[in-house]
Amino acid sequence: MKKTLTLFITILLGLGFATSVFAEGGPASIGSAITVNNMPTFTDAGTDARGFSPGTFGSEYGRMLKLTNGNWLAVYTIYDNNGYTKTASGGTKLQVARSTDNARTWTVIATLADPGRDMDNGQMFQLPNGDILLACRSVRWQESYRLDVYKSTNLGANWTYLSTIDQNNGAPGSLGNPDRGVYEPHLGVLGDGRLAVFYANEKNALESPAYSQIISEKISTDNGATWGSEIFAVWNPANSASRPGMPVWTKMNNGKYILTSEVCGTNGCNIYYKISNDGFTWASGIGTQVPNQSGAPYVISLSDGRLALTSNTNQLSFSNDYGATWYLNDTALWPGSFPDYYWSSLYQTGPGEIAGMTSAPRSVGGHNVQMKFASLATSYFNDFAAGNDNGWTRYGGTWSATGGAYTVTSANADKSIVTPYVSLVNYSVEADVKLNNAGQGSLIFDVTGPSVNVDGFVGYGAGIDSNGTVWLGRFNNGFTSLASVPMTIATGTTYHLKVAKNNGRMQVYVNGVLKIDFTDTTYKRGTIGVRGGFGNSATFDNVTVTPFTYSNDFASNEDGGWTHYGGTWSVASGEYTVASDAAISKSVLNTPVTGTNYTIEGSIRVNNSGQGSLIWNVSSPGVGTDSFKGYGAGIDMNGTVWLGKFNNNYTQLGSAAASLPANTWHQIKIVITGFRIQVYVNNVLRIDVTDSSFNNGSFGVRGGFGNNVSFDNLKVY
Repeated sequence: MKKTLTLFITILLGLGFATSVFAEGGPASIGSAITVNNMPTFTDAGTDARGFSPGTFGSEYGRMLKLTNGNWLAVYTIYDNNGYTKTASGGTKLQVARSTDNARTWTVIATLADPGRDMDNGQMFQLPNGDILLACRSVRWQESYRLDVYKSTNLGANWTYLSTIDQNNGAPGSLGNPDRGVYEPHLGVLGDGRLAVFYANEKNALESPAYSQIISEKISTDNGATWGSEIFAVWNPANSASRPGMPVWTKMNNGKYILTSEVCGTNGCNIYYKISNDGFTWASGIGTQVPNQSGAPYVISLSDGRLALTSNTNQLSFSNDYGATWYLNDTALWPGSFPDYYWSSLYQTGPGEIAGMTSAPRSVGGHNVQMKFASLATSYFNDFAAGNDNGWTRYGGTWSATGGAYTVTSANADKSIVTPYVSLVNYSVEADVKLNNAGQGSLIFDVTGPSVNVDGFVGYGAGIDSNGTVWLGRFNNGFTSLASVPMTIATGTTYHLKVAKNNGRMQVYVNGVLKIDFTDTTYKRGTIGVRGGFGNSATFDNVTVTPFTYSNDFASNEDGGWTHYGGTWSVASGEYTVASDAAISKSVLNTPVTGTNYTIEGSIRVNNSGQGSLIWNVSSPGVGTDSFKGYGAGIDMNGTVWLGKFNNNYTQLGSAAASLPANTWHQIKIVITGFRIQVYVNNVLRIDVTDSSFNNGSFGVRGGFGNNVSFDNLKVY
């Protein structure tokens, strides 16, 4: 069979993955700009209420929304009149455009106006029923400030007023010095399905205690028709002059919520973030600073668990640990910052692609709305069939990529690494490794700061040694052993080495057998590579990086994104527990899993008797014992591991005997390779069958007949 080279990296910009320079920050390669909207200039009647010239204002403050039908909407602010100080019905407006080609080209479909007022700060959200909400500010400066919500029932073509989130009104000129307005609403949904909005609020400026500006939150239980009481989200009790503003928030893959804001007045408009377990309970204060970012932040949670953030600096920051640490991308999204480029925003437009939107300066004055796309490594595979090591940077040693493999003659643990970063949160890295003579060969991961020195990098390594050892270590321009186990390693023999890294837990497998299980959280980002030994030759092949596409340890003590079918479900102490009905209860993750090769796993503890299981390729779920289509595999306290398929009935595909004490955690792993299904329990293969009845669907967990079962550390990769 002819070997092939595949780079599972979305390079939609014509940008090659290979580079001769190590990308210290990685991991996004930035493409060229496209224009979303560029309003023509006109001769105006003079400056408006803020001193702006409407004729050259153009368009700015772009925000996007991906619809459930796959199309994108964009909303941005335009000026096509003389302003309300010159024309009673004047003022800035909001325009909505639609893209049917994944945000590449745009068609205007609607314009919203509030005559005699300035509209701005548009942001959209799609409800489960398909309706779209658009929140915005509507202002008459120093006299009337409103945050209004509009609704569209036809995918953005038409809009009607729905509600007002908050407002402050007074006589002309009465609400200035200091201003007492409300601005910059950002809609989203909480884990319990309620709609929430965060916004900047100056209404407390003359109250006691006084706050120049805070971030407020309100919650709606009726899809935005009405709004509850104000919740303080970001405020500085120690300094009333502090001005948190421009809030953007999102739910992270760990189930918690991150809220970002600029803090002006006292903190130089630097960017800060706060974390909440539920999205509506917030500790006092302004939070923790994000380095290298200033003014108008925008944060998104990528599907693989990374956070991406930008601001008026137009730098692109990533976090692989839910905000605990941040690192800059090599290249900025845009070549300038405020006041030339501002109000940037970010979106994930594909598994390996993100898009940045900004207000870009133009030579005729004012701004237009532009976008750039950035390719982002999400996984990696190389079998070196191309006969080169493009995309790798070598540090010492003599390397060759011939015969469909990558070989190093190494003097001092020489290494080669993938550039730019394949920098993921939770992932596995694996390769075939052969020691051509006595010595060692290893995989290195979470690599930063490489150099041509023995142990010259920061990160981790796991390898095999012909002295009869499998080892795991940590590097910081020196080596610290974390774990090692004995194993006969023969020269001239190929071994499949794999490391699975999940929230600091590193599991090292050799030929599919778990050898080391160790947790270390020192390093959380970096690229991957291969490494030789001391005066030996080693060969590597089929280097693969696979992200975990879903991971939940229930540390947030909520199960947002899951739907229950029967039973009583609870999340506490980082465990997901069901008191199952007599008819067997299940809970299903709302996001389908796609692909033909993937792994699902989780920890199951049956707290009394009976069974607990994982289910996958689920469709048409309902309340009832076998009421779904798909597969299931689990454990039964009668000493059985089982695999079956469901089509509103049950058909057994396989079973095996095993010692399975109750009230004990058991690790269940199902490896799906095409139509092949392998069931592992506590890292021992118990069932291996082939069945092609169901392809793709949702992932879930399932109790037994009237029993109590707990689940933890669920992941799909």
